[in-house]
Amino acid sequence: MHARISRLAPVAIATLGLAAGARGQGPPTSATIDAEPIALTAPERYQVVAVLEPVRRVTIVAPADGFVKSVDAPAGSAVRETQQLAEMDRGEAAARLKVAEAELHERQALAAQAPTAVGQAQVEAAEARVELARLELDRLTLRAPFAGRVVATPVASGQYVLKGTVIAELADLTILKALAPVDRRTVKAGDETTVAIEDQRQSVKVQSIVPLPTTEEYRPLRELAAPFAAAWVQVQNPKGDLEPGLRVRSASLPVAPVAVVPRTAIKSAAAGSPDATIQVIRAEHVVDVRVKSLGEVGPERVQVSGLFRGSDAVIVSTSVPLASGTFIRFGAEGKVEGAPPNPNQPGQPAAVAPAATSAPASRPAAQPARRPAQAPAAAPGATPF
Repeated sequence: MHARISRLAPVAIATLGLAAGARGQGPPTSATIDAEPIALTAPERYQVVAVLEPVRRVTIVAPADGFVKSVDAPAGSAVRETQQLAEMDRGEAAARLKVAEAELHERQALAAQAPTAVGQAQVEAAEARVELARLELDRLTLRAPFAGRVVATPVASGQYVLKGTVIAELADLTILKALAPVDRRTVKAGDETTVAIEDQRQSVKVQSIVPLPTTEEYRPLRELAAPFAAAWVQVQNPKGDLEPGLRVRSASLPVAPVAVVPRTAIKSAAAGSPDATIQVIRAEHVVDVRVKSLGEVGPERVQVSGLFRGSDAVIVSTSVPLASGTFIRFGAEGKVEGAPPNPNQPGQPAAVAPAATSAPASRPAAQPARRPAQAPAAAPGATPF
């Protein structure tokens, strides 16, 4: 069996014209193949990594200037609702409360001696000042607003702090969330989806879909043909097995090299399979590569993700089906002719062997059955396959 190769353009879109084989003698032994080189983008470019964070997280701050008397719940402590986290110095506030209470007793005594509307109003004002002083005193004892874990205590006992200084940070770890990239075509708000949390696959609930953030790490996702968005997802964590800061990887992101190929190169997926197949010429053999379609790029090309190699040549079309494993050698001596000859003239002969399932006897005796140990170098301007 013989083949001829001619180059259609300097970018190495090649046509293989094979001499017709005898009819009725096994599988087809002649074909015309259009192939083109492939440009790949590494999947790491699109691997945006999110992190788990608590759904509820509060910052406990100093209610007034003063000394931190004690820190009762260090970082990492699990606390109950209303449990004491820290306490500020209460001496000055306690004295103000005593003054307010003494003033109240005085007003009450005067009102008892000579009851008047003015005296009663003064008593009520004194009662309000006592209540305010008591609230100020109570605020100096910092308590947990809900059950959770103390994740930070940036102050120490005896430290003087100003009003508003962070005393502790408390997080509810029973539910964690993350902002993960998702494909809008397959993920909707309210759905259950799967993500990888570190090395474990985990089912999560999609709470809402929002536009992709404008930060630098999300910018490469706009290069993909798939309509990516960001989703706030939540994962239940009742036993506390997961921790804030664990990495979250979306299942929607490509994990294999990304390429743009002609639509005609894609073969339909088998029944029950979500993936399609593309045939490539790799090391002079036909190889089937399973791909995942990411979306259309114009009317004739599609962006896909698959286990390609940089030296692959995508088979755009072929006149007869090619079995995976079919051996193809270009040129009479394993060479591809230089670029670009006259496309109307035939190229040099090339040897083509059927796939390994074919009987060796069907190969022409004059052609080698396997690739030579070392093929001559390609001519200048030629593209290796």
